[in-house]
Amino acid sequence: MQRFGGAKMINAMASLISTPAAAAHGAQLIFETLTADVTLRLRPHEDTLLRVIDGVAELRFDGEEHLLGPGGEAIVPAGYHHTLCSVTGQARIVMGYRQPRD
Repeated sequence: MQRFGGAKMINAMASLISTPAAAAHGAQLIFETLTADVTLRLRPHEDTLLRVIDGVAELRFDGEEHLLGPGGEAIVPAGYHHTLCSVTGQARIVMGYRQPRD
């Protein structure tokens, strides 16, 4: 059995995992499974960035409807009410939040 510096690799990974949020510019990621239930959302002080991983999601904001399939992305500006649901039974998404850009 060949070893690849296991202790060094673990220590290097630990430093990545424990990196303060400030090093990621305040961004955080959340994975979510959507259903057909429509949820009203609002991030008053952060932009919402989302990407569909699987399925089809319906995003409504600013009077417009957007259907997003796998790989589809959208940015909802801070302060916008929006709804998000799946139109295919379930949809998997990843969302991130960031401070609004001027």
